[in-house]
Amino acid sequence: MRALAPRYRRILDACEPFLISWRGNWSSINMAPFGVEIPAARRYCPTQLRSRGVIDGLHLLDGLSFGPQEMRMPRWVLFDCGEFPGIVFGFGRRAGDLPHQARVAYEALEDDEAFIPLSMWVAIRNIEGGAFFGHNLSSANLILEGEDALPGLGILTKAFGVAASGVRKQYGATQWDSTSLNVHLTYGDLQLLSAYTPAHTHEETFSYLLNVDLERIEATLAPDWRRPSPMGARTLLADDTAAIRQLHADLEAGQRWSLTGVERRAEGAQRLHLNRHG
Repeated sequence: MRALAPRYRRILDACEPFLISWRGNWSSINMAPFGVEIPAARRYCPTQLRSRGVIDGLHLLDGLSFGPQEMRMPRWVLFDCGEFPGIVFGFGRRAGDLPHQARVAYEALEDDEAFIPLSMWVAIRNIEGGAFFGHNLSSANLILEGEDALPGLGILTKAFGVAASGVRKQYGATQWDSTSLNVHLTYGDLQLLSAYTPAHTHEETFSYLLNVDLERIEATLAPDWRRPSPMGARTLLADDTAAIRQLHADLEAGQRWSLTGVERRAEGAQRLHLNRHG
């Protein structure tokens, strides 16, 4: 692959990529996304007992990431919806290479050689050909501090996961106040399918489509890449319920809007920037 920004190169130098998916899916997966091979030892089938340790680690990571939002996954959800029919991709390290607080969080104090998953992108196959639904994106930077932190881990994980899956259309759903929106926007504008989604546990969730362009995704990992300006023709605040519902009404009326940027503010809810498309 082309030259990487230093923070991404550091992750590849310090970590190993891993994959979890039913073995019958493996022939459809790119085992060397962007030319970086997933080692045979890090390819896990969720029905085999050797996968148990890394799957236990995924659930601990999920609890750290989504427990406070009351969206932690039961084990059967990750198996039924992600590990078996879809793909779990991430980066990890030996327990012995992690700081003490991370080993405590992962309950990995006894075995230096245990492989610890530090990130995951979970995607579920759609019936629509070439399409996946991005179910979960997490990284352990919540507990990695100072020199142990791996900035850019979420961005790199999703980029490589998308490349491994071979997805052409990536659907997803997330909340307007999510602190991870800039990660998803790194790869392109998000075409809004809904702005208000009562079918979800959190009604003020939006669903989106990202048309995957691997060349563009790879370009975002380069040292000279700069995030585009977030300015849009329409803005709303993440806590403005009336504006969110009006946007949804406009979408249902046939207007086509894309989320193009997020502006974090020193005080108050983040501001979202949108543009018309199509």
